[in-house]
Amino acid sequence: MTDDLDRALRATLTTAARQAPEVRTGLIKRVEKARRRRRRVRTSAAVVAVAVAVGGTGAVGGLLRSDQDRPPVAAKAGGLKPVSRAQLGTPVKLRERWPDAVRSLPSRLPNGRVLEPFALLDGGTLVGATTSSLQKPDKVWAYDLGAHKARVITDIVVPGGSKIFASDFAIGQGQVVWWLSYRVNGRDTVEIWGAPLAGGAPHKIIGMRGDSITTLLIDGDTIVWGMNDGIHKVPLAGGASTVVPGSDGYEIVSWPWIGSPVYDGKKWPDVVYRSLWNVRTGERRKAVLAPLKEPWSCAVTWCVGSNPWNRTIVMQRRSGKDGRTLPSDIPGSPMMGVIYDRFVPYFPDGARTRTHVLYDLRSGKLIDTGIPRFNEVLGRGKDEPSPQRFIQNDAGTALIDFSKIP
Repeated sequence: MTDDLDRALRATLTTAARQAPEVRTGLIKRVEKARRRRRRVRTSAAVVAVAVAVGGTGAVGGLLRSDQDRPPVAAKAGGLKPVSRAQLGTPVKLRERWPDAVRSLPSRLPNGRVLEPFALLDGGTLVGATTSSLQKPDKVWAYDLGAHKARVITDIVVPGGSKIFASDFAIGQGQVVWWLSYRVNGRDTVEIWGAPLAGGAPHKIIGMRGDSITTLLIDGDTIVWGMNDGIHKVPLAGGASTVVPGSDGYEIVSWPWIGSPVYDGKKWPDVVYRSLWNVRTGERRKAVLAPLKEPWSCAVTWCVGSNPWNRTIVMQRRSGKDGRTLPSDIPGSPMMGVIYDRFVPYFPDGARTRTHVLYDLRSGKLIDTGIPRFNEVLGRGKDEPSPQRFIQNDAGTALIDFSKIP
């Protein structure tokens, strides 16, 4: 998402050198500028969740052209039903209807340091990182909100020649892991590090050639991540890594679902994640969507796009059913992708919208989170199966738990 929406997302994540934030400051103004210049925005969400290219030949190309990945010959997308602003009605107030789904959190530790949270554990323990300087995490903390006490889980190692500092913190099996990258003697290296949540010294789990990771998560006793050459796995305890066969050109959409084609840094495909593959069950799905001049961006169930000339955003199930269009003065809003495979950021008052509002694809209603916004946008998470989204801005820190919205 700069003038070219996707490049700003990549820049935000690359330069952030920490866990990629869910909220992108200044995004709306950049999208408005891009629309005024009538530049086409070929995008979905880069690296928040859309980042590498699919090969049209070889094993991956064969997979994409296989019969099991091809929709039935008779498959055809349905129409797109216009939904007016009046039909959307008054937004449901999240704090009133489902108060457990949103909460305010302290922005600072008891010692006064700003905490950038990435998980709220059962029992009310907030886990996050502090930074020693802009975008350079130095410690991982556990903050007991009930007891108002914080402890250091681990220190974060910063190698010489660092390019991307500790990013994409993930929690599972009593461990916290993250990745970083650095360059020494012209060679780029990516490393995954970890530490026990109970506390202890950090340790390197694995290192490899490369300069970035698109998504990092823990699945049982295995660490899973995406890179330009496919989806990788390594035991949480360490050891040799493996690549999911045939995953070159795919990216993690919502584990264990991976998708293709993806953005290659130069050109956007007509449908990002048109093809889905569940690497656990082997199931494959392919999107059958109404034609658009601008790209579609798909999740597991829903896809979203835009028609900036008609000032509408477009939504349709991957199956081609339940297509609809909504009026929007912010044509870039679909580029955030579908959140939790159900919600799309919406701006009833355009760039002047003062709180984070979501369109619920399941109910067809608007939901006002009540969380103030300062020109940032709530976007799709990189660890999309996680229902938690943290928003940090001048109003403080807030958490939305989408699993609490029935």
